[in-house]
Amino acid sequence: MRIHVAFPLFLSLTDHNFNAALQLYGPPAMFVDDVIPALPPNAVSETDRETLVRLKHDLAWIGEQQLSAADAYRMYGYDELDQPFWGYCVESARVDNSRDILVLMRSNEGQTRASTLQWMPMSKVYTRKHAHLLYKVVDTKGPAEDVMIEILRVFSEVFEYAVKDNWSYEKRLEFYHAFPFDELTTKEAVMAFRPVLFGCPAFADVEVRVPECE
Repeated sequence: MRIHVAFPLFLSLTDHNFNAALQLYGPPAMFVDDVIPALPPNAVSETDRETLVRLKHDLAWIGEQQLSAADAYRMYGYDELDQPFWGYCVESARVDNSRDILVLMRSNEGQTRASTLQWMPMSKVYTRKHAHLLYKVVDTKGPAEDVMIEILRVFSEVFEYAVKDNWSYEKRLEFYHAFPFDELTTKEAVMAFRPVLFGCPAFADVEVRVPECE
């Protein structure tokens, strides 16, 4: 299942004007019920804590150079209309009584670059390396490794709060839907966005940590 929002949620980073869009993290929400894709039948999504543990584990492996952030989270796939797309793997789900694993893909498609969320079988998404080997496609718009690492660090901080606040499935997907992946093209841009994100209503009690640039 795919969902679209027709209006752009974020302006260019050069305008430093993300605040209006980020009001969705405090009531009243900008989303309506039908923009959140339902879990497929018998699927069980990650909990907030499971997501946090995964992010911390992956960041540790990335730090030890055992895993590439961009290869693990930036994927190529085909939607239900058999149209190819590049997107971000933001969450997973297991299927009861099955070995099947589903992944939640976030992409930006069409002329409006509207955010899209869709659940897909893991078997139908491919890393950059496998996409090039199998389909001879190259990801020309995806993030560099250092940018993806910084995004994952932000996600880890977000889910520390989500665990404490017991975010719902809907709240998590609102966050994934609104996150401005395509706007954050440098490590410095991600770091500049961090205080804007944690300044929105959902994070009113969060102490913003601003790491130094390496």
